[in-house]
Amino acid sequence: MPKLTIDGQAYEAERGKTVIQIADEVGIDIPRYCYHPDIGIEGSCRMCMVEVKGAPKLMPACATPIAEGMEIRTKTERVHEAVRYAMEFLLLHHPIDCPVCDQSGECWLQDYYMAHAGHDSRFPLGQKTRRRKAFDLGPLVKLDQERCILCTRCVRFTRNVTKTNEVQVFNRGHRSEIGIFEDRPLNNPYSGNVVDICPVGALTSSDFRFQVRVWFLKGTPSVCAGCSTGCNLRIDHSARAVGGGTPGYTATDGKIYRTIGRRNVDVNKSWLCDEGRLSFHTLEHWPRLRSAMTGGETRAVVELLPGIHEHFDSIRKAYGNSAIAALVSATNTIEALFLTKKYFDGRVDFRLGKEVELYEQRQDDLLRRLDKHPNTRGALDLGLANELNGLSGLLRRAERKEIRGMWISFHPQLVGQDAPEILEQLRQLIAALEFSVVSTTHDFGWARAASVLLPMASWAEEKGTYTNYAGRLQITNRAVMPPGDAWPLHALMAELLNLSGVQVSHDPDVIFDWISREVPLYAGVDYDAIGFSGAALAQPAEPVPEVVR
Repeated sequence: MPKLTIDGQAYEAERGKTVIQIADEVGIDIPRYCYHPDIGIEGSCRMCMVEVKGAPKLMPACATPIAEGMEIRTKTERVHEAVRYAMEFLLLHHPIDCPVCDQSGECWLQDYYMAHAGHDSRFPLGQKTRRRKAFDLGPLVKLDQERCILCTRCVRFTRNVTKTNEVQVFNRGHRSEIGIFEDRPLNNPYSGNVVDICPVGALTSSDFRFQVRVWFLKGTPSVCAGCSTGCNLRIDHSARAVGGGTPGYTATDGKIYRTIGRRNVDVNKSWLCDEGRLSFHTLEHWPRLRSAMTGGETRAVVELLPGIHEHFDSIRKAYGNSAIAALVSATNTIEALFLTKKYFDGRVDFRLGKEVELYEQRQDDLLRRLDKHPNTRGALDLGLANELNGLSGLLRRAERKEIRGMWISFHPQLVGQDAPEILEQLRQLIAALEFSVVSTTHDFGWARAASVLLPMASWAEEKGTYTNYAGRLQITNRAVMPPGDAWPLHALMAELLNLSGVQVSHDPDVIFDWISREVPLYAGVDYDAIGFSGAALAQPAEPVPEVVR
């Protein structure tokens, strides 16, 4: 491996990498606008200039490959002067929109001006070029051409990543500007990513625009629950912290405003599909269930759990273990599925629809997959696809009175033409049971027919783990508190197990330690070692081609 020095410090680096890549790896900050690790090199902004010993002029760090013995300096006066000149050039015609710009507070132009420039403008205000202000590039993105610095990140994203080529540079010289052809709006399934990668306020999100200032937000790293890819994201939510609730948690009692792609080269690089990006709105699409109900009366969850356990226990004693079962969701965490399996003695299934070949199948060539659940692989790893044969099999057993009591955990992620049929089967299942408990995130009419209706936390309101289609174990974090008296499913099951005499912690970390001791595929996995990027399972399960949605 080549040896080089950066600012007097010696490093070994992988051959073929560029100076800016090595600097990022070792924690040396080099300014940049046009460079992004996942969209290709442009070298146009001239912000990343560095001194290389023996070179006659400054070199762009983003486009300069490393070589043996290279001596690089990033903090010299010559470098600082080049950055100042580049900043002054970029700011010549830039509008003073900061007080009303959505990017204010996370704008690289602001940050680099304060760190590297700090100059007074030498250009008369009245001579600044006026360009077209905020207009739609597509349904999710607005463009302000006056704020654009022509880094071409958006152009290269649609050219190199989505390969849809909607965004282009029009005209030449000082008249150059970003835009689209009138008959080709920016409406590909990944269009929102251009907002994430825009370093200034030129591209803004129609969904997030003017909602809140970013300094009032807190970012929580998590995992998208929209499909089996398990893309890494950051949930930006109101930052007022509150205490209490389930042990092992810290969260905020507030609102989710947006989600942003979080870089993980092993899963999604830096990208999110628009469907996953906006999936948090599902939480607002239907009224949330905030209180437990039984017999038409509102009750506290903690008051109902002993009675629920007594009902299941009496059915078990009267008819045997096979008379109770659970239907869970592949959106529930591994911890929740594991504890449910423990309480119901393995009689747990997660399959809802007709058997279709969804597992590992792509919806497109980038990220989206047909399986719209983040933890199907985790459910399979725990052995939940068993002889119960999914929802239809459970319904047949309930109608024959082979099953008399059930717990149904429901997340509103039904897709496809069979959704009405699935809801009708759920209604029939509840009607056929002697005792039924439905834990759900939203107040659905069909669920009110259950013996007991419990409010449940959503994917953004609980901590736990998912395993994506490729067998990568990842942590999903709680960003906001569940509404009202809603509990995570793993906490509900922990309480039922405690009532049955098995002492179980509510803490997902402790529950996962139990999983790692009992489930072969997760044997020896250290929860603390999973980290922000996840961990590949040592022995990934063989793909199961036919599972149900």
